[in-house]
Amino acid sequence: MRAFTLDSFDTSPGLREDLPTPQIGDEQLLIRVRASSVNPVDDFIAGGVIRAMVEHEFPVVLGRDYAGVVEQAGAAVDRHAAGDAVFGFLLHANPTVHAGTWAELIVVPQDLSVARQPAGVDVGQAGAASLAGLTALAAHDALALREGATVLVVGASGGVGSFAVQLAAGAGATVVAPGLAEDGDYLGGLGVAEVVDRDGDVAAAVRERHPDGVDALLDLVSSSPEALEAYAAVVREGGRVVSSVGAAGDGPGRVNVGAFPSPENLERLAGLLDAGALRMPIQATYSLAQADQALKALTTQHTQGKIAVAVP
Repeated sequence: MRAFTLDSFDTSPGLREDLPTPQIGDEQLLIRVRASSVNPVDDFIAGGVIRAMVEHEFPVVLGRDYAGVVEQAGAAVDRHAAGDAVFGFLLHANPTVHAGTWAELIVVPQDLSVARQPAGVDVGQAGAASLAGLTALAAHDALALREGATVLVVGASGGVGSFAVQLAAGAGATVVAPGLAEDGDYLGGLGVAEVVDRDGDVAAAVRERHPDGVDALLDLVSSSPEALEAYAAVVREGGRVVSSVGAAGDGPGRVNVGAFPSPENLERLAGLLDAGALRMPIQATYSLAQADQALKALTTQHTQGKIAVAVP
C-alpha cells in the first residue's frame, strides 16, 4: 500500500509504496481513504517538534483527517458496513505517534474516529473538515456566545478560524478579526463584520471600535499566555477567553480547548455541514505524492481555509 511517511527523525517524510495492508480486529473498520488535509500537527510531527513529548513508532504515517469508504468491517461492528462513506480523524498519539491518514488504507475502531460522511458535502471538503471543525465546535461551546455579543477571533482565516467565524456569526454575534488586505472578502463571506489590520496594533484598533471592550476572545494563534494577553486586554470584565493551543492561562472564563473524534461529535459536525450551516473552504489540493508540498504550503503561505490532500 502507498502512504506518506516519516521513517526517522533524520530523514524527510516521503511517499512509500511498500507498506503492508493493515489488518482489522472484530470491532474495527478498514477504510479506503479518498481525501485528507494538512493540519499544524502534521508539520510538528514531520519536523520532530513533539519528539520529546510522546513516543514515535516508525514508520509514522502523516495526516489526521480523512474521508473515504469502508472496505471491510470487523465481525462485531454494528454501526457501519462495507461501502459506507465515512469521515473522521485520528488522534496524533494513540498512544504512540504512528498511525495517520495519508495512506490508501487505514484502520479505525467503530467507537472512535469515524462517522457517516455528510451527504451534501463532497469528499474533498469532508476529508478536510473533521479536526478543524471539531476544534471550532469545542471553542464555540466554550465561548457560549449569545445573540448581540462581540467576539474577537485571532486566526480567523485558517481552518479552525473559518469554522469558528461561521459558528459565531450563526449565533448572532458580531465577529471582529485581524486580517490582511486580501482577506476582506474571504472573511466577510464567512460572517466577519469587522476586519482590523493584522499587521497593526490589533488591540488599539479593537478598542477604538469597541471602547467598552468585547465580550469574548478566541485565539487560535498565540502559543503562550503572554502573547495571548495582548488580545485578552480588550475583553471586558467577565468575558471569556478561549485558546486552541493551550495559551488561555488561568482564571475565571479562561478555557483551553481541543478536538475529540467521538462518533457523536463527528455526527454533530456532519449535521451542520449537511444542512449548509457550515462550509469548508479549500484553498488548494495536492496529491498524496505531493504531500511534502502541501506541508510546505501550510507553513510558507497565507492560508484561507484548508489545504487538502487527495488520496486516489
